[in-house]
Amino acid sequence: MVDLTDILRDLKRNGYLIVREDVAALSPYMTSHIKRFGDYLIDLDIVPQTLDEIGAFILT
Repeated sequence: MVDLTDILRDLKRNGYLIVREDVAALSPYMTSHIKRFGDYLIDLDIVPQTLDEIGAFILT
């Protein structure tokens, strides 16, 4: 979710129109090309910034 938020914010900053319906169709969960015993690296020591810290964006 953090990565999606960062990408959406960057797109909006670069002039792309982000509408609520498009965001509603996104999912942070992989649904295809999942490696059954794949390499998933999760660093639990890294705490992402909160939306308040990085500034939420307004959807049109």
